[in-house]
Order: sequence, then C-alpha cells, then structure tokens
Amino acid sequence: MFNDNPYQMLALAGQKGGSGIPDDIEVVSQARRSLEAVHLIRLGARAKLVCQLTGLGKKTVSALYPRLTGLPSPSGQVPFTDTWYLRSNLRTLHANVVWQLYQHFGRIGDTGSSLVIHVYQTYLQITEEPILTLTRAYFVPRLISINAWYEQSCTHCGMRYIGPPGNNLSICPSCVEYFKHRCQSCGAVIENCLVGRRKICCKQCHDKRMKARKRAIQATHVNPGI
Repeated sequence: MFNDNPYQMLALAGQKGGSGIPDDIEVVSQARRSLEAVHLIRLGARAKLVCQLTGLGKKTVSALYPRLTGLPSPSGQVPFTDTWYLRSNLRTLHANVVWQLYQHFGRIGDTGSSLVIHVYQTYLQITEEPILTLTRAYFVPRLISINAWYEQSCTHCGMRYIGPPGNNLSICPSCVEYFKHRCQSCGAVIENCLVGRRKICCKQCHDKRMKARKRAIQATHVNPGI
C-alpha cells in the first residue's frame, strides 16, 4: 500500500478535505504518522530525525527502514553548526532556496513533518543537482533560531536572504554567483583569468578607479592639509 501517494492516503485517513474523520482518533493519528515516516525515510531522513518529526518510537522506525530500503538507517547526527554550509557559496545558495520554501509552505499552514516533506520534495523538483540532504535542509531554519544566521537585505539586488553576521557587504549568495564572472561596478562579463587573483571589475572600470585614485593622490600633494 506504500506505493500510493502518502498524502492521498492521509486525506482518506482524516486530513482536511478528506473524509471528515476527527484527527484525535488514535488510529487516524497513528496512520498519519506512519505514512509520514514512510515518506521521510524514502526522502533519506535518518531514523532519529524521523522519530523526532513523527513522534513514532525508535523500534517502529528502525523496523520500517529495511522493509522500505533494504538497509538499516544511516548513522550520524543532526547538524549543530553552520560550518558545512559556509564551505562553499553554492551550499549557502541552496540553503537560501530551502529557507524561501520554508517561508512559503509555512504561510500556507504546513507544520511539523508535513512542512519538512513538502519543502524537501519541492527542493528536489526545482534543483537540477540538489546538494542538501533532507537532514541538511531540515537544519536550515534552525540556523535562524540559534542565531547563527539572520535575515538581511542584499545591497545589489535588494532580495531578502539569510546568512551569518559580520558580512558588511551584505551580498546574497545569488549575486555572489552572478558576479563571479561579471564586473561588480557595471555588470559587464569578465573573461576568465587562468592565473592570479580573480578579477572583480572589467578593464574599463578598473582604469576609471585607477584614474580617480591618481587624481586623489595628486590633490593631496597639492593641498597637504586636505
């Protein structure tokens, strides 16, 4: 029966818009939690996280794993720092995609394991090469609640994003990727440089900066008191 869509089955088990069976009936609650556990396991959640999100016992969840995947639950703990996310801008960018999805589904009423499932399913659908596991995606909103990251506004595009404190430039991960090969002043494409430091501005903007700096130095020599 687990080959069917879990949420169609949940509707029949008494979700909003389903058969109208009260949610407080124990068998309905147990069925809902079991189906959500199945879905989480298939999305790659570890047993500990499945227990935490669904409220099912460790023994029950551990028994589901070999029946659904043929393997026991993978070992490991839920992340507790932002170190992994900061090792590349691409990871930070994907974390922001997931955060935006959490904001969206949270506004339409999703909570708990249902929220995590919908967020991660959508993330997998909209990214060609997803790099966040379900566990990593689950921890993204925690980065805000533990004050490791905070919401800020990008100085280039104005988009709201999340990132660690101490970023004086306040540039979102999307703009960081965009400007990797573009001038930060005018947006012109910069040719790849195989050696040396990565260029951050085009030749025209670089020449303008050098001329402006030269004029400033000359003005200082002419008027030392400035």
